[in-house]
Amino acid sequence: MTYYPDLAPYDYLPATVPAGVTARTVGWLDDSHPFERGPAPADFVRRLGLLCRDQRRAQTRGIHRCGLARLGGCGREPVHVDIEGRRVLLGSAEVRVADVDGAWLIAPTLVYHYVTAHAYLPPDAFVAAVTDDRGAG
Repeated sequence: MTYYPDLAPYDYLPATVPAGVTARTVGWLDDSHPFERGPAPADFVRRLGLLCRDQRRAQTRGIHRCGLARLGGCGREPVHVDIEGRRVLLGSAEVRVADVDGAWLIAPTLVYHYVTAHAYLPPDAFVAAVTDDRGAG
């Protein structure tokens, strides 16, 4: 998957972001760049899962696999997870939430796997936006 530092300007699929909207990246990880790690709040994890299950955006035809495979536990297969009773394929879409200033924070759906399997701790603005149900686009 393409790597972007957290909160960098988003330019992966620029045509999917309306003119005038500020968009930033979250969770575009790979195993050659360090990332923040730590326990994520349980409510955030639950809501992030539902977002990745039910609010997918910018769906693509390709599938990205875990970019952190060298950290262990991941194979070369696509990532499937169970989110509240439904099997969900991660890695072919994005989730989008708005921060307090209205900027879009855009993450690949693999962000759920990164949080739950690799202890990735997204920026506070993303955690707050997901927890507060601030959807975007």
